[in-house]
Amino acid sequence: MQIPAFLLRKLYVKGSLENVDGGFQFRIKNSLAPATSIAMDPLKVNDEEYPHDAVIVKSDEGEVKASEISESNSFAIKVGVEITVFVAGDSLPEGEYKLDIGFTTKEAGKLAFDVTDAL
Repeated sequence: MQIPAFLLRKLYVKGSLENVDGGFQFRIKNSLAPATSIAMDPLKVNDEEYPHDAVIVKSDEGEVKASEISESNSFAIKVGVEITVFVAGDSLPEGEYKLDIGFTTKEAGKLAFDVTDAL
């Protein structure tokens, strides 16, 4: 089941991109249907790809490195719950950014979308 990118873009919490100690982060909030992530695509910010080991996905139920998400170590994406995606590394300079976000779920397969946000 392919979900259109324009619907997936609604998952992104606009204005959530921010620099934090040790890197930067943004949030997504599932408003569509419960899902279980079994893989995450490499995160891209303005076409710069960040390694899976630098990306940590956090919710109120815990956190996991993107490199550790798998069928046997899945990550629940519940409706109405915000998920923070933290990227370890340098802070981003002020400006506008295109984020390419993608993950694979048990329920809907591969989901990928891009959004634009600014610092």
